[in-house]
Amino acid sequence: MAVNFAVNYLAVIVAAIAAVVIGIVYYGLAGLGDRLARLMGSTPVGRPGPAQLVIGVVVALVNAWVLALLSLNLGAASITDGIMLGVVAWLGFMATLSGAQVAFQGRPWNAWLITNVHDVVIQVVMAAIVTLWR
Repeated sequence: MAVNFAVNYLAVIVAAIAAVVIGIVYYGLAGLGDRLARLMGSTPVGRPGPAQLVIGVVVALVNAWVLALLSLNLGAASITDGIMLGVVAWLGFMATLSGAQVAFQGRPWNAWLITNVHDVVIQVVMAAIVTLWR
């Protein structure tokens, strides 16, 4: 199987920035980070430190790059293709794995819901960006 790695790296960077901004709004400004921390039995920490921000950016870049690879190699070309790619990537990887973690670690399902609403939104946004901007 040949994989084409010729993705638009500017689109990958823009998609990653979009994911970080969505995370800041969702977990920070909307207060869902504090609610998630309380659900998990920990004390809300407020703003993330520099190390957390760097990790968030790196994770978003890798995630956007993988979505760009999938989009390119699957032949996605439209906004509908990007949305479907984001939903399928979320469902196949994030929703299922985190669902198993919640079940086996005894964490609250509300925590799963808070996390996965964020995750499906960023997957769809990033997949749409890297699909439309090739």
